[in-house]
Amino acid sequence: MARILLTGSSAGIGRAAAVLLVGQGHEVVVHARDERRAAESAVPGAAGVVIGDLASLEQTRALAKQAAETGPFDAVVLNAGLARMTATERELTVDGIETTFQVNTLASYVLAALLPRPRRLVFTSSALAGSGKLDLDDPSYARRAFNGREAYSTTKLHLVLLALGLGRLWPGTDALAFDPGWVATAMTARSGDRAPLTPEHAGARLARLATGVTVPPNSYDTERAWTPGPAEHDTATQDALLRLCAAQTGVALPTAD
Repeated sequence: MARILLTGSSAGIGRAAAVLLVGQGHEVVVHARDERRAAESAVPGAAGVVIGDLASLEQTRALAKQAAETGPFDAVVLNAGLARMTATERELTVDGIETTFQVNTLASYVLAALLPRPRRLVFTSSALAGSGKLDLDDPSYARRAFNGREAYSTTKLHLVLLALGLGRLWPGTDALAFDPGWVATAMTARSGDRAPLTPEHAGARLARLATGVTVPPNSYDTERAWTPGPAEHDTATQDALLRLCAAQTGVALPTAD
């Protein structure tokens, strides 16, 4: 049985995966944004819960410390995310960073960099990565017009690049990205979408990725047409994003053991 950390597990796909993994006998540490959400969405049988708002770099670093104290983990699943799909104005975090970029990209980077190195590292991305607009000079939309759907898609592209980059730089860690598909969650409902897939369907796929032996082609698991291509496999682009994340967060990326 595996020991697994699963972020974004108080609702939706993450909670469905956590419930399934616990039922399979795995030791699962779950995550919630705050104490209220942790209490309201407790996963029966979970090995523990860590608390932290990913819209705060201070809380994200503290979350990594909490989790590390309960680790190490066989698998770390970075599933937590934010979507402001219909937004036309950017929103800044307490750190002065565009919210979608900080929660989806930078928080994932910080947790991956600060946690003990797992054997399996999974980033919840999306096939919308294929329509992301990579602009590493203006990731917080300080100079560009903000578009919520574009910002979300771009962060999902970032997560593919992080998975491919870390998988290359960290021998012994299988890093991969996961496209859950168009799933009916609170996040999609807020965007006015009527998605066809259930959280349980996507959660079962995520659970298999967390505990499986093989790595999917391109280190990317999907049921849709888009997969990473030459642009995503470009090592210079991967390294440039990693440098940006380190500069924005003040968290250095550990080198390979």
